[in-house]
Amino acid sequence: MHPLQNLTVLLVEDTWQIRNLLTSILTQLGFGKVIRASNGAEAIQLIKLMRDNPEKAGFSNIDLVLSDWVMDPVDGPMLLRWIRRHKESPDRFMPFVMISAYSDDGRVEMARDLGVNEFLSKPFTVREIARHLEAVVRDGREFCRTSIYFGPNRRRRREAPDLGERRTHQKNNDVIKSSKDFGIRFYPQPRTLISKLVSGQNISPDVLFDWDKLEDMEQDLDRFSEDFMDWTAEYLKQLQVHYKDAAELPEDKRKPPLVKISMIAHELRGQGGVFGYPLISSIAESLFDLTHQMLDRSDDSLKLVKEHLDALKAVLREKVRGDGGGLGIALMQALQMANRKFISRSKASHLVSRRFVLQNSYSQEDLDKRGSEMRKPGHVQKFGDQPPAD
Repeated sequence: MHPLQNLTVLLVEDTWQIRNLLTSILTQLGFGKVIRASNGAEAIQLIKLMRDNPEKAGFSNIDLVLSDWVMDPVDGPMLLRWIRRHKESPDRFMPFVMISAYSDDGRVEMARDLGVNEFLSKPFTVREIARHLEAVVRDGREFCRTSIYFGPNRRRRREAPDLGERRTHQKNNDVIKSSKDFGIRFYPQPRTLISKLVSGQNISPDVLFDWDKLEDMEQDLDRFSEDFMDWTAEYLKQLQVHYKDAAELPEDKRKPPLVKISMIAHELRGQGGVFGYPLISSIAESLFDLTHQMLDRSDDSLKLVKEHLDALKAVLREKVRGDGGGLGIALMQALQMANRKFISRSKASHLVSRRFVLQNSYSQEDLDKRGSEMRKPGHVQKFGDQPPAD
């Protein structure tokens, strides 16, 4: 029996392609049961059903949650907040791994402040998934509670801080109180996942995964990647419809279709790299950075949206994998030049995201230097790395 066979995972992901991929990976990694939900609201209903009627639910426990960030109507952060702080949550200690294409420091800190155990960035590999899941299984950190936080102790190191140990222990083992000056209570986990693995079984917790075989599991990504271009073609059709809708509306009415464009761009920027199409991720990331604040709804902004859609169309037409070589460099050069012209000419460029401006505001010297780096063997193409057009 596999050491993870006793564990049940709740997988929460709104994109069916990624949901199917992760289900396959989790099963091959050895997890005994994978419960699936398409958004946070559905996940909460499943947790409540398990609590009230486990026989009807078909499972009596959830050992860890693996959840996407962006979902509707309830997203990953809202689901995590409900598990950690809501009175109806049956297990506020439930281990939680957040998955997101948002990997900036602000998002990671937000997830940490909500009580996440691990943060997995898209695009990911099978090895990265396994590494984060092993960290959760082996995570024996106590939980701490303040007036605004409940979750794993955010100090991962076991050494006491320089100011000395400030906690006082009660006689029972259920609560370890801090001094009143700091207003913090510490709680040992009722039962760690690593203890559940070895309970009643003659198995060692030292080796959870056969790391040499994980490379073979990457073939699952290749299998799914064969269909990825078809999915992207469908996404592009939706993007073109939303673009047309926005173009036919006055500026003050364009927010709804631009929101839809931003959401699709977010999905593509996370999926492209997973399935071996980082060029699609780069274009989608630029489109997302342009649109996600939805403050600039000008004709200039729409023209730039169209440039991004044309770049995606070119990738699909030429079936470009990887970084696209010379064609990929040419596409990204042209797109970044269009972005830079937009920033320099548009009266509303201050309304797009700060990241979009920073990624497209390099000096000529910086761009020349990045161009030299791009031409080195083994360089991985990503947005912001493009040399200027000749």
